[in-house]
Amino acid sequence: MENLINQENLEDIRELIESKIADVPGEVILFGAIGALLLSSYLNKTGHKQAGSIVGKLSIPIIGIGIAKYKDVIKSEIENYQTTTHENL
Repeated sequence: MENLINQENLEDIRELIESKIADVPGEVILFGAIGALLLSSYLNKTGHKQAGSIVGKLSIPIIGIGIAKYKDVIKSEIENYQTTTHENL
């Protein structure tokens, strides 16, 4: 069985993921990641250690994506605020 994730198609996978989440707000991604962390904690407490570990490991990259998207939103809001402030002066 061949490895489906290799250097040749890694760029295609990245573009596919970016195109799918382009319209999802950063806040929604962050809330989903927090929910995944809570689910992971619940699964670990109830004895489903392997499932909890998998869900927990998947939530870390989701948090990174959400923070990156949210950071872009905050940056654009700061730029808009600065532009309107300079126009009013």
